[in-house]
This record gives sequence, C-alpha cells and structure tokens, in this order.
Amino acid sequence: MAKASQVDVTIDLPHIPSLAGVQETIKAGIFSTLGPQNARVRWAIRNLETVAQAPLYPLLFDPQTSGGLLASAPARRATVCLATLQALGYNRATIIGAVQPIASPGEPILLCV
Repeated sequence: MAKASQVDVTIDLPHIPSLAGVQETIKAGIFSTLGPQNARVRWAIRNLETVAQAPLYPLLFDPQTSGGLLASAPARRATVCLATLQALGYNRATIIGAVQPIASPGEPILLCV
C-alpha cells in the first residue's frame, strides 16, 4: 500500500507493543507456520540487510499480531488520537512510526531498531 500511495513509512521496531514472553519465544526459535508466507513482503523494507537480525524483526510477519490493529492518523492529530485511545482503555496504544511523502524511488519502508 505504501508504494501505491507514493509514501515512505518509517517504523520504530522497539515501539511496537508485544506480549510478555515474546522475546524469549523468538530466541527459542518458535514461530508461526504462516510467518514465512507473510515474510514474502520483506522486499518492501529499504534497510532489510541491516534490520533482519534485529531481535523483534520476526514480529513484523507473525500472523498473530493482526495487522488490522494498525491505524494511521494525520501527524497533527496523532497525539490527540493516541490520548483518546488510551482514555478509552487502550493502554498499550502507541505511536510506532510515521508516514511521509516519498523521498526517493525504491523500497518504501524504513525500519528503525
């Protein structure tokens, strides 16, 4: 979607909320059987060689993380949106990145570790 929308997306991997024990599970080599199928979109990551070994990288492709829980809001409204979600009881809601106009051709996703 990022490429078709002609935007770049920056994701702060350490800011992605995860369940307790997920890092230990990843270290133990336990992954969903659908993870490799989801990982086929890794071509869209601009700095893949740099981040592929990051401890939380596999979370991006775990089908149990439900991409439907990812939403975006205009930058000028992000803080208010986040505060509203948290006030409604979504205590783990957080800002994990940003969307910007495309800077250059190529892969649209940049991961920060």
